Amino acid sequence: MMKRALFILFPFCTLAAMAAMATGGSLPEAWRNWQYSRPIALAPQAESGLVRVALPLAVHGQSQARLADLRVMDEEGREVPYVLHARLGRKTSEWRDVGFSEVGFVPGRYTGMVVDAGKGDALHNAVEIRTDKKDFMVWVEVAASDDAENWRIVRARAPIYRFEKDGLTGVQVVSYPETRSRRLRVRILEGEEQFPIHGFRVGLEVVEEAERNALPVSLELNAAGPSKESRWQADPGAAHVPVSAVWVAATQPEFHRAARVSVSEDGKSWRHVGRGAFYRYRESHRDEPRSSLHLEFPEVRGRHWRVTVFNRNDPPIEGLRVELGGTPRYVVFRADAGQSYHLLYGNSRTAAPEYELARLTPREDLETAPTGSLGEAEGNSAYISPEPWSERHSFVLWIGLGLAVVVLGGLALRSLRTQQQ
Repeated sequence: MMKRALFILFPFCTLAAMAAMATGGSLPEAWRNWQYSRPIALAPQAESGLVRVALPLAVHGQSQARLADLRVMDEEGREVPYVLHARLGRKTSEWRDVGFSEVGFVPGRYTGMVVDAGKGDALHNAVEIRTDKKDFMVWVEVAASDDAENWRIVRARAPIYRFEKDGLTGVQVVSYPETRSRRLRVRILEGEEQFPIHGFRVGLEVVEEAERNALPVSLELNAAGPSKESRWQADPGAAHVPVSAVWVAATQPEFHRAARVSVSEDGKSWRHVGRGAFYRYRESHRDEPRSSLHLEFPEVRGRHWRVTVFNRNDPPIEGLRVELGGTPRYVVFRADAGQSYHLLYGNSRTAAPEYELARLTPREDLETAPTGSLGEAEGNSAYISPEPWSERHSFVLWIGLGLAVVVLGGLALRSLRTQQQ
């Protein structure tokens, strides 16, 4: 199901907000190269302990791409060690090639075969179907058996697809509940012609779910997009926004559409960062429809986002809504009772800090620490850019270079005239 949790309220940078930052206070001399600060609001504490605060998207846009310039400062202006924590999740897979036999085709119904997962009672929960077919979308049924006589269906209807002409490698893996059964009966539920198969792999996929929340970013349908596609685009208003998921909702009861996610820094040149499919369909033996309304991909940071839904010859999905999702970042540090703190950021030159706190603190403690909140951004009135003088005033160098060219040209011309005399 689509997650509804807000990532964090996104403080869009209006003129009023910019003015408020401009009138912010002065940070201590040691922090003159940090452009912004935010007060950290904490619940009253009787003793010292870990606390954590989530970062709003505006901090991503005004910090280095990897947040290397984040610092925590106490009320005495001292640097406080912290851990930048995020539950990104991970997936591990162990695959092995396996044989298959009993290939058959039942016209009007399916192409079927039996896969031998091998001896040894090894657990498996996924089968990859290898085919040379370039463009297809078919449904697959998988059944398991311990004796090759009695079969139980472990996945009644799962989609696999590939659309090479659209640049979509698609999905050819079907997952099912973990089993030690040696044999799998695979049926490609396409009856027009025999489906070409040249091999199988079975494997065990272990997934640790990432923490992902919906980003407060509006995606708008681009009415000028190509035919047979629906393009949804968004500009969150901040650079370096980390995105790793797309969620959809629709009023249309059943559909299956391939999709692609693209990112751009300027809204003109796009690169593809994620691909997959959204679907929802009903099965006769299930009360609830089977669906996959999310698309996940390795985290990418960017400014402009586009989600392309490939309709092909079907009309656009009725009532479609699209959301971007990402993994929130938390700054976790040890706070002393009665002490106040600020988060500092906006230094383009500093390197990421190294604190032992990350090595000494168990992950469970990072994820269960009491939560604080960040106040409004304040500009540092004593800010001095860390960029070298030559980079901050490059126009002066260009003017100097131009003058030098003029002077040298004049001297060369004068020398030439002298020689001619």
